[in-house]
Amino acid sequence: MILSGRDVVEPYVRQHSATVRGSLPLVLGDAPDAIHAARVATRRLRSVLKTYRPLWVSGHRTLRDELRWYASALSRPRDLEVVGAWLEALLDDSRVRAAEGALAAAEELRDRLRLDREVTLVTMRDELAGERFAELAAALPPTDWSPAAEVPCDLLVSGLAAVPARFAAAEAAALPTGADRPAALHELRKTTKAARYAVDALGAGAAEQAAAWKRVTETLGVAQDGQVAQAVLAELALDAPAHRPVWDALSTMVDEAAVAAETAGLELVRHATTLSDARVTAD
Repeated sequence: MILSGRDVVEPYVRQHSATVRGSLPLVLGDAPDAIHAARVATRRLRSVLKTYRPLWVSGHRTLRDELRWYASALSRPRDLEVVGAWLEALLDDSRVRAAEGALAAAEELRDRLRLDREVTLVTMRDELAGERFAELAAALPPTDWSPAAEVPCDLLVSGLAAVPARFAAAEAAALPTGADRPAALHELRKTTKAARYAVDALGAGAAEQAAAWKRVTETLGVAQDGQVAQAVLAELALDAPAHRPVWDALSTMVDEAAVAAETAGLELVRHATTLSDARVTAD
């Protein structure tokens, strides 16, 4: 049996479309892991629609834009959730516990993270209050498959899957230094996510490549989370200066972790781009 591009990609698109379509009540209720699951599904759909856009008659630019809007609405609460867990873990480090006023500072940090997340949840719910999400859900999954979707998978889809990895390799090699580096690193992480989701959509035959790119995105994600954490700590340094030794200790540790993650992430990019291109064949 020769698999077409549609045979391979359609189940992935249907799975994550179903997650997005059913996500709104869970997201609005802040059910456990709901925001994370919805955001991941949204990102995977948007990425796959872009990477494999020849498989549909429409390029689905509007649909991808709407998926980006939904992911953006979910981002701030989720970012604070991740960063909050990270900073909570760092509070147990001996360098923090040794700082003057560590216990009081820890409570201040928890209160700030809790308040900030409550504020972002209100903003998120306001953003999602209209009919925009219903229109997005109604457009999922896209079904306007093109003739290219019937082309054997190894003749088209496998080649398309390799494109984001090529871009990631080029971006990693050209990373600037200085003030432009954080923005460039953020763009690289987005490209590595596209590489991850492209091979993830191919299923078990691309498991090695998908696992490699997953390690890349999770490692580079620590560097990105570091920027959010530093913003929280900068606010605390202004609002609660009496605990400055604790904020400084946390800031140093976050910076160390982010730098280490960037170094490790770039090495993982180099490894991932040495793997052979994913191929999908019938069992």
